[in-house]
Amino acid sequence: MKRTAFVLSSAALLTAAVGLGVAVGESPQVKKEVIPTQAAKPKEEPKKAERSTSDRDEKKPTSQQSADEDAIRATADSYVKAFREGDAKAAASHYTSDAEYVDEHGNVYEGRKAIEEVLEACFKRHPECDIEVDIGAIRFISPGVAVEDGSLTVAYDSDHDPVDTQYTAIHVKTDGKWQVASVREKSPKDRRQHRMQLNQLSWLQGEWIDEDRDSTVFFVCAPIDNGNFLMREFALIVDGEPAISGSQRIGWDPLTNKLRTWIFDSEGGYGEGFWYRDDDRWILKSIGVTADGQMSSNTSIYKKINDHTMTWQCVDHEVGGERYPDTDVITIVRRAAPPTVHDESDLKAKVDDEVKAKAEQPKSEPKSK
Repeated sequence: MKRTAFVLSSAALLTAAVGLGVAVGESPQVKKEVIPTQAAKPKEEPKKAERSTSDRDEKKPTSQQSADEDAIRATADSYVKAFREGDAKAAASHYTSDAEYVDEHGNVYEGRKAIEEVLEACFKRHPECDIEVDIGAIRFISPGVAVEDGSLTVAYDSDHDPVDTQYTAIHVKTDGKWQVASVREKSPKDRRQHRMQLNQLSWLQGEWIDEDRDSTVFFVCAPIDNGNFLMREFALIVDGEPAISGSQRIGWDPLTNKLRTWIFDSEGGYGEGFWYRDDDRWILKSIGVTADGQMSSNTSIYKKINDHTMTWQCVDHEVGGERYPDTDVITIVRRAAPPTVHDESDLKAKVDDEVKAKAEQPKSEPKSK
């Protein structure tokens, strides 16, 4: 494997070797896994107390509004059916050609085609995903425009908790057909999402290693603090000696509604960054400060190949205003399942044991000039 890290600064060494170094800038415009909202079966209306005839007549909707509400609910049933069948094209057909969809994180998707692509990517990753929608209310603001409020639950698979959101959808009637022109989702105000959102990175858990004749990159990752954080302890070992090590804590940031990371290395450098999903890749953009006080930034690209293999590449890496070349795409393999840990010290002990074991191995012969 080609290594370029050993001619760089300590911060660059860490970044180029393991993708955990100080790191992030502005968030890239990347796709995230989102589920466009539609409506399904309505709640059963509770029985109301009898009112006077004149009062009932005053509140009673027109026959046309009743028919239109039934039509909107029928399209909701049709959407849910298409979703459960994994038919992205049929589901997207419920939206207008220029529809706008805004997910709970504020990401905006414009046009029926973009919504179809989001759905198709979701169905590909989660072929058994299911959807339930609870309509709260449908109200008409003009003869051809209706506003729907409700809540949505998406179950991706048995390994992840269902995701709940609230939504507001605007329906428009064109040529006698009701379609969705706009959807905006938001998270329930009282919902804590830390463990649920961290499930997106659960595949990082375990012991991972990449090694060649001269060096080894090793990290171990496991949930801590009742699953509210993922902790990664890592080390770069060169000829049996630790070159640099550190820790990376990953958690859900309820202020920005993003997965966030905090990084600290053994030389005194530190940084932070945000994770973004781009189809089958995860992007970590980071910024930080090296031990000698220089600003650093980079983008790490992770891709899960299978349950035991991932790839990593560092791009757009700068230290103190100096740009470094992009690294090769490096393959990292899982060596063991997630360990049982109680706190960060258990993970640190795993890394210390790995460093000790490497130090006890015979040193590699020096390369001939």
